Amino acid sequence: MSAAAHPLDWLRRYADIVDDVDAFLAASLRPLPRVVWANPLRGPVAVTEAALRRDFPAATPVPWRAHAWRLPTEASFAGSRLHLGGFVYAQEEAALWAGDLVGARPGERVADLCAAPGGKAAQIAVAMEDRGTLVANDRKVGRLAALRRTLDRLGVTSAAVSCHDAARLPAPAGWFDRVLADVPCSCEGTTRKPRARYLPTEDRYRASIVQVQKSALRRAVKLTRPGGTIVYATCTYAPEENEGVLDALDPSLVTIEPLDVPAGLRVSPGITAWDGRHFRPDAANAARLWPHHNDTGGFFVARLRRL
Repeated sequence: MSAAAHPLDWLRRYADIVDDVDAFLAASLRPLPRVVWANPLRGPVAVTEAALRRDFPAATPVPWRAHAWRLPTEASFAGSRLHLGGFVYAQEEAALWAGDLVGARPGERVADLCAAPGGKAAQIAVAMEDRGTLVANDRKVGRLAALRRTLDRLGVTSAAVSCHDAARLPAPAGWFDRVLADVPCSCEGTTRKPRARYLPTEDRYRASIVQVQKSALRRAVKLTRPGGTIVYATCTYAPEENEGVLDALDPSLVTIEPLDVPAGLRVSPGITAWDGRHFRPDAANAARLWPHHNDTGGFFVARLRRL
C-alpha cells in the first residue's frame, strides 16, 4: 500500500517524533489484542488465573504487568462467567499503565475526574484494597450507568459516583491525596479498536479540546494536597494535547516526575519542542506509548507532584 493510499496517512504529522513512521502506521490498523486483569476484590488471583487458563487456553501474560493477560482478538469474552462475575476486567493495555501510575494506597482520598466507563477507577479501588475514599466523576450523565455497573460488578464499595464538569469538581471535604485526569481528547491512539473512525482531527476541534484539557488539569492540581500526585493521560499523539497542556501549568505549583517504567514495557520520552514551540524541560519526563512498540493502542501519560 502506497503512503498516499494509507487510510491513516494524516498521522504522518508525527513523523518527526516517532522512530519508524511506516511501522507506526501499519500497527495502527491491526486489530487490538484483548487484555484482561484479575480483580482480587472478587477472589484469590491464583484461582482466577487458573479459571482463565481453562476457559481461554491461548491467554498469554502481559510481559510488563502482573496478573494481566492478553487474549486473542477474536476471543468471545463479554459473556464469560469471569467477566460477568467481576473476576476480571477487560482494559486496553496502554491505558492500564496510567491507572497503575496513580499509586493509590489504602485509606487515601483519590479522585478520578473523567472516570467512565470505570476501568481506571476500578484499578484505583483495587490498589486501595477498597479502603479509603474514591470519587469517580464523569461530566456526561449518560455515561454514569456504565461507570456504576463496572464498579458494582467488580465489588467496589469505596467509590462515590458524581456528575460534574471536571474543571469544576467540588471538594467540600478538602484536598485529595491523588487525582487522575484522563481527559477527553482527539483519540488518535484508538484507531485499532473495533469500529474506529479513520478521520483526521480538525484544527477547530483540537483548539477547543485543548482548552477543556487545560481546565481539567488545572482543577486536578487545585484539588491535590501539597506533596500529592496528579496523573495526566490522553489516548492521542498530539503534542498540543499532551506536552502543550502540561506546559500551561505554573511550574511553581507542580513538577513533572520521572517515571519508573516496568521491565518489558517500551516507551518514548515526552518531547520539549514541536512545530516551532518549546515546552517546559521536565515534559521530557512524560511517556508516549506507540502501537508498534508494545502491540497496544497509542497513549500519553505524565505524573506530576504538587509542590
